Amino acid sequence: MEQEYFKAIKEDQEIQLLYEEIHQREEEQDGLACHDFTHVMNVANCCEKLLQALNYEQTFIDEVKIAALLHDTGCKEGKENHPYRSYCYAKEYLKRKNIILKDENLILEAIKGHSNGFDTDNIIQIVLVLADKLDIKKDRLTERGKKEKGIRQYQYINDIKIKIEKDKLNIFFLCDDNIAIKELNDYYFTKKVFLAVKAFARKMKFIPNLYINQKRWDAFYRE
Repeated sequence: MEQEYFKAIKEDQEIQLLYEEIHQREEEQDGLACHDFTHVMNVANCCEKLLQALNYEQTFIDEVKIAALLHDTGCKEGKENHPYRSYCYAKEYLKRKNIILKDENLILEAIKGHSNGFDTDNIIQIVLVLADKLDIKKDRLTERGKKEKGIRQYQYINDIKIKIEKDKLNIFFLCDDNIAIKELNDYYFTKKVFLAVKAFARKMKFIPNLYINQKRWDAFYRE
């Protein structure tokens, strides 16, 4: 049933139009990174890969993917305080659509805490936080974001690969050679990426390792 719910939400015109409106708003106004349908699907897919690697049941994974689909709906009114607005929208949407989820409370809590909720025992939230923060590839930026100091360095990240083996969480950032590492390191959101990785690794008892083009990302170990 959870898989059917996920498919129904993903294909719901209301959700698709909402994220299209968010995308247009961010491109036309002051957005730097897109909180659109592409982003939430990237997050959902990342959540799935992480949880499959950890041998979670597919029904639980599909619930986490629903959290990912709904986590940025509050960006319709802008980025500030959007996690709480997303929580309110998701709560009303699930009730209105008569979608009954086993872990609804945890899902709503995860949506509300997905921005800075690093210290949590909610596995849905900790996975959502990590997947959300890791979506910093080049297709995430608006045209303004490609020019803004700091975040503009994300346009040189072509892909991100995650590999879990035994007690290690290895994350590889595949980047263009002309990426400016110091500017990348100094940008505030990069520090949130580091926090998310460390929080997830601590919760799941992994040793985290970050690499840029196979070379150890030294800034991660200094934070």
